[in-house]
Amino acid sequence: MPTKYRFEPLVDDGSDNGPLYPSPPVGPKTSVKVLLLAVLATSIAFNVLQILFGVQPLNMARFANAECRSQYVNLQEKEVEVKWLQQSKYTNPNAFERDREWDRINYDTGIVAVPKPWALQKGLALGVDFPWDTSKSVYFVNAFHSLHCLKYIYKSLMEYREGMPQTSGESHILHCLDQLRADVECSADDTLRWATPDRSKSTAVGQTRQCRSFDELKAWTIAYPGCYRFGNATFEDAQDSQVPRKRYCPEGSPELDVVRSYFGKGSDWTPANDPVWSWFDGE
Repeated sequence: MPTKYRFEPLVDDGSDNGPLYPSPPVGPKTSVKVLLLAVLATSIAFNVLQILFGVQPLNMARFANAECRSQYVNLQEKEVEVKWLQQSKYTNPNAFERDREWDRINYDTGIVAVPKPWALQKGLALGVDFPWDTSKSVYFVNAFHSLHCLKYIYKSLMEYREGMPQTSGESHILHCLDQLRADVECSADDTLRWATPDRSKSTAVGQTRQCRSFDELKAWTIAYPGCYRFGNATFEDAQDSQVPRKRYCPEGSPELDVVRSYFGKGSDWTPANDPVWSWFDGE
């Protein structure tokens, strides 16, 4: 694609020899004709540029973006309007209450098991086999991985504040920070945050933005359960077998009876019988 354009006049009146055939004087009617021809030529040129270089009018570009959907879950872009909050339950000045809100963030459903043919059709490399149905592969949905990272970073800060030993090594925290950095660059969110006129240095106060629906994403993960619980990572990661972490298939799923048989559970056992692990167990 050229970087410079050179426009040549249709008639060079400045040539030394002058035109071969002198033009008649331009009257009012001729001027109108020339103006109309110029407008028509500009319109044709713009249409040609649209075809050659994919230039779109702004209203068409907005329409195209509104119809864009995500690659795997088919989430619609800009489906829900979300208000930016300067304060939330996750920034509560009361550390006791704030810690428990962060503890309640659950990303277990982010582990999903999907049919292998579907994964291959989407261009995915096959993940590890789902132990209760090997026709499926297991994946970790990226949004839930980001929640996992945020929760671990917060826990590290909480432990530092309380003078407690760090349960996560530095390498894990650095990995999470780097993954979140990569997510920011990948999404390249171009929403313009307005600046406030006061000296608080706040931006986006009271502003809304258009987002995908996280509720729809979560509903999709529940429809393709990976039956996984992270639990107490300090304990679970040290176990020889990771299969017990994968026994939490929801009621109604075809794999639940297989799980019951494998672990010797009765027909009345469900994952709800096992409480979800918390940072504050034993208090």
